[in-house]
Amino acid sequence: RPVPLSHHLFAGRKLHKVMEGKSGFLDQGYKKATLALLPASEREAKEKGGKKKGALGGSKQNVQATRHSSGSSHSAWQQSGTRQDWIALIKFLEREELMPTVVFSFSKKKCEEIANSLRSLDLNTASERNAAHGFALQTMKRLSPKDATLPQVVTTCEMVKRGIGVHHGGLLPILKEMVEILFSRNLIKVLFATETFAMGVNMPARAVVFNSIRKHDGTRFRVL
Repeated sequence: RPVPLSHHLFAGRKLHKVMEGKSGFLDQGYKKATLALLPASEREAKEKGGKKKGALGGSKQNVQATRHSSGSSHSAWQQSGTRQDWIALIKFLEREELMPTVVFSFSKKKCEEIANSLRSLDLNTASERNAAHGFALQTMKRLSPKDATLPQVVTTCEMVKRGIGVHHGGLLPILKEMVEILFSRNLIKVLFATETFAMGVNMPARAVVFNSIRKHDGTRFRVL
């Protein structure tokens, strides 16, 4: 790749790098991210314990054990984050100029839940908002009067004005097409999508976020 991919975990309202290009897994970044998810009192106790172990000469095996024990199905990593977490992440991405961003969620319902919880966010400038609104109106004119008033249509058209979009198999095809075009024009800054968005679509995303590291494969949940 011309630009190497870097992988991060977002925890404690901060990014923690766990891989850069082909350099291998960075245990230190993973440990810091895991600590950031703990309650303050427990985090302080662990940090103090870590310093004591460091003074005694801690081994790499301890790091590996922590890493694997933290990966249970009840781990904090399996949570999708609160509304405040998502707002903090999106503002961070905006500040670091990492938009447009695709947020992959393996649930249609979760895509819509997260997007609907961000009604207070407006990521577009006035001119971008007008452009997105105008294109949405053109799209609605292609629908019958009855279809144009469907909740799905009204909600999606309202979202795209603010630079937020949703893309999954449950959307009307014309809405998916509208979202894809607006995203390609940088009029959607954050897109919540299922993995079908990545099939046969080449989009100019500067960052990709996964809201979970587990996916149901039709039989059971498995780690990506």
